[in-house]
Amino acid sequence: MKKRQIIALLGLVFLLGSFLRLWRLDEIPPGFTPDEAAQGYTAYSLSKTGRDEWGIKWPLNLRSFGDFKPPLQTYLMIPTVAALGLNETAVRLPNAFLASLTLVGVFLLADELFSSPMAGLISAALLAISPWHLPLSRGAFEANLTVFFFSFGFYFFLKMLKAPRWCWQILAALFLGLNLFSYHSAKLITPLIVLIFLGYKFWPLRVKRQKWAALIREVFVKQKLFWLLFGSAFLLAYVSFFNGGQTRGADIAIFHPTDNWQAVKDERWWAVRSGLPALVARFFHNKLTYSLTHFSKNYLAYFSPQFFFSEGPGEGTYGMIPGRGVLYWWALPLLLLGIYWLIKNPQPEVILLIVIILLAPLPAALAKGNRAANRAAVMMPWINIFLAAVIWRLLNMGRKISQQKKFALIIISFLIVFYFAASFSEDYFIQSPRKIAPAMLYGRCRALRWVAKHYPQAKTVVVSRRLSEPQAYVMFCLRYPPKEVQKASPSWQEYSRRHLSFLDQLGDYHLGKFIFREINWASDRQLKNAVLVGKPEEFPGEAKVDKIIYYPNHQPAIKIYKTIDYEK
Repeated sequence: MKKRQIIALLGLVFLLGSFLRLWRLDEIPPGFTPDEAAQGYTAYSLSKTGRDEWGIKWPLNLRSFGDFKPPLQTYLMIPTVAALGLNETAVRLPNAFLASLTLVGVFLLADELFSSPMAGLISAALLAISPWHLPLSRGAFEANLTVFFFSFGFYFFLKMLKAPRWCWQILAALFLGLNLFSYHSAKLITPLIVLIFLGYKFWPLRVKRQKWAALIREVFVKQKLFWLLFGSAFLLAYVSFFNGGQTRGADIAIFHPTDNWQAVKDERWWAVRSGLPALVARFFHNKLTYSLTHFSKNYLAYFSPQFFFSEGPGEGTYGMIPGRGVLYWWALPLLLLGIYWLIKNPQPEVILLIVIILLAPLPAALAKGNRAANRAAVMMPWINIFLAAVIWRLLNMGRKISQQKKFALIIISFLIVFYFAASFSEDYFIQSPRKIAPAMLYGRCRALRWVAKHYPQAKTVVVSRRLSEPQAYVMFCLRYPPKEVQKASPSWQEYSRRHLSFLDQLGDYHLGKFIFREINWASDRQLKNAVLVGKPEEFPGEAKVDKIIYYPNHQPAIKIYKTIDYEK
C-alpha cells in the first residue's frame, strides 16, 4: 500500500475517532464527577490567580479534596478553561482531543514495532471504536491521559533505541517523563516498561560477560540525554508523590484495608476459638496472606472473561456501561488464535506485547475494589496492537486463497465488526444516560445553578455531604471567585489535622453562605431564609420541596427546599 493511501486511511480513522470522542461532549457521559469539577476549578483558579483553591502556587501534587491528584491533566485544562470559560466542555476537551491523537500514536507504535503500516492502521482503527478507550476518552479521566503518553513515548523510545539521535531522546524523555505526572499508577508502570523495552532490544544479542561494558556504554552513554531528562522527571515525580500523593496511595491500597485489618483479626480469633493453636492461626491469617489473596483475586479479575467480554468494570463512575465488556466478543477467537501462534512460533515483538499486557494491571491489582477499567487502562494500546497483529497475519495468510473467497471473508468480517461497534455506540450514546447517570453524579450543577438563579438572596444554602464533595460543585458550577475560596480553605484543612482522608468527611465546613454537611430536616427546616439541597432520602415524604432534579430515567436525583422566610 502506498504512503499516500496509508495517510488517507489514517486520516479517516482519526476523523471517525475524533467524532466519536467530541460529539455531545458536554452531555455524554451524563453528569459530572467530583474529580472533573475539582480539576476544572483548580485550572480556573490557577489561570486567575496562579494558585490553586488551597492557595498553593503551581503545585506538582494537587490537594484537590484530599486525594492529591497528579497535576498534568489540570494544567492541560488551563488554556481551554481560559478560552471557553469554566464549563463541562472546557474541562473534558483536552482529554478528548489527546485521546483522538492517541490513535495516531498507536498507529506509529504498531508500525514501528512490526515494520508494517497495515498493522498500525488496524491498531488505530480498533482503538477508535474500542468500548474501553471511547468512554474513558470523553470524560476528564486521568487514566486515559496516560494512554496517550504511553503510545507516543514508547514510539519515540523505540526510535531512540534504533538510532540514538538527540531529537528521539528528547521526545522520548518528554512524553515518558510527562506520563509520570499524568496518573499515579504511571509512576510505577512507566519505569518497568522502559526496562522491558531495553530487554526486548538487547535480549537477542545474547551478550557475553566481556561485552557488558560495551553494551552499557551504548545504552547509557550514547543515550545519556534521555536518561538525564527522564531521570530528572522520575525524581521530581517521586518527590512530589511523597509530598501528599502517598495519602491517596494509602487510601486505596489493599495494604490499608478499610476495616483496619478487622477481617484478619476475626478469622484468627475464630480459628483459635475452634481449637487451632494461636501460632498456627497467625500463620494462616495475617496481613501478608490477606494482601496476597486480595492481590491475586484483583489481578486475575483483569484477565477474566467477565472483565473482557461479558460484564466489564465493576463501576460506572468513569462513563463505562455496566454489563459491557471492555472488548468486543469477536476479539475472543483472535486472542485465542494469537496465543496459539505465540506458543507455536514465539516472536520477540509478540512476546513483548504479552509481557506488557501481563504487567499492566499490577497497579490496579494493588488497589482496593475490583475490575476498575480506569486503573488498568495502560493495557489498552498493547492489547489492541496484539489483536491487530493477529488480524494482520490473517490478512497475509489470506493471500493464498482466491479473490472471491477473500472478498467474502472481508465483507463478513466487516459486517460483524460494524454490528458490534454500532450496537455499542447505540448503547453508549442513546441508552447510557439512563443507565450510568447516578454513578456519574448527575444533576449537581443543574441543582446549584437553579438555586443561584431563583434564590440569589438566600442567606444560607445547606448542601448535603451526601452529594459527594459538594464544595467542588459549588466552586465549579457557580464559578466561585478563587480568592474567596483561598480565604476559606485554610479552615478546611481541619480534615487533615483529624487524619481524615477527604474534605467532605468533616462534619461541617463552610464557603461563604454555603454550608456543607448532612441535612437535619427537623432543625434545618427552621432556618431563616435558607435553601436545602440534598438527596431525596434526606427529605421526608410529606416535605413540599420547591424543585426536584430528575435523572434521565425519571427517578429523583436531588431535591431543593426553601425554608420559610421568618424575616417577613
